[in-house]
Amino acid sequence: MAVIFHIEDESSVRLLYREVFEEQGYGVVQAETAEEALKTLKSFKPDLIILDLKMPGIGGRGFLEKFHRLKLKIPIIVSTAYPYYQGDPGLPNVDALVVKSGDLRELIDKVRELLGHVNDRAS
Repeated sequence: MAVIFHIEDESSVRLLYREVFEEQGYGVVQAETAEEALKTLKSFKPDLIILDLKMPGIGGRGFLEKFHRLKLKIPIIVSTAYPYYQGDPGLPNVDALVVKSGDLRELIDKVRELLGHVNDRAS
């Protein structure tokens, strides 16, 4: 089973994503802050990361900067409520950017696309 690491400060979004992705057959591990996520990555290697940008502390951009120094090969989807980040050259090295909405189909499809090979191995 593929495991998604979801980094998000809003508890309602964490709850929603956990329910949706567990229903899709994924394992879900979550962190409330970028700092907590970076500590977790020292001992845990997920198959994919879903990252919010606007969070207290170093936030999503700070996470990306430190994450890329770790040289981990884990796909990252930025999930943000702010559509103006699409095409932002300041967001290098992310595999996708999905604008948050009540309809999670685009996010689910992007996760399936990026994790297809992992789920195929588990079948």
